[in-house]
Amino acid sequence: MSPHLEHKIWLSALAVIASVGAFFGVRTGHVTATENLREKIPPPPMTAAGPMPSASTGTTPLRLPATSDWPITRATAAHQWVADDCKDTNVIRKLAHNPLEYQRLVEENSRIIRRQLVLCQETAAALIQRARLSGEPVRQLTLPGLDGQELPFEITQSELNPSGQQGTFMGHLAGRLDSTVSFAFKGGREAFTIISPATGLYLVGEPHEPGELIVKSIDPETYVVGVCGNP
Repeated sequence: MSPHLEHKIWLSALAVIASVGAFFGVRTGHVTATENLREKIPPPPMTAAGPMPSASTGTTPLRLPATSDWPITRATAAHQWVADDCKDTNVIRKLAHNPLEYQRLVEENSRIIRRQLVLCQETAAALIQRARLSGEPVRQLTLPGLDGQELPFEITQSELNPSGQQGTFMGHLAGRLDSTVSFAFKGGREAFTIISPATGLYLVGEPHEPGELIVKSIDPETYVVGVCGNP
């Protein structure tokens, strides 16, 4: 890997990490250190369940399907992976809450490799509440990759709201000290980034609905390009 590409990859990692924290309004040291990059990847809006209001043009919001509408291709005790190709514009129409989000996702297609919807059987907030009852800290989470892949995430830093319903974790993939993982959650919504140049793994998990994640395999050469609309 060339020094130029490696620098660009880690710049992408820092910017995406910053956007994860900004998405949930959580300020960590990593976010503060990269505020100058935050505008390059404005986070998607946090929405309540159900369609968002339509744009000021008066267009009708796109339909948000129920979870049962999605065909499941693979499943574990923790996650279910939707079979539909989420780069397909017809599938994006099902995913998007409104026309503006539809446009953002379509424009993002050229900067990502894959996009897949993943349904989570248990949220981080629920795990943390159980850990609090047991008195044991959360040291590891399992994050979904693509097509049935699950990735153990070892936590080295954390910042939790006193309620336990909001916070961020930082760390690395289990056995991969050269990787960087960031994770943020608020209630039933979660977001994460996984950057592992040595294994060629660059994933972003973007919140959709409570208990749902849009997992994207990104192209580090093109993902951070300073284009409005990057999530």
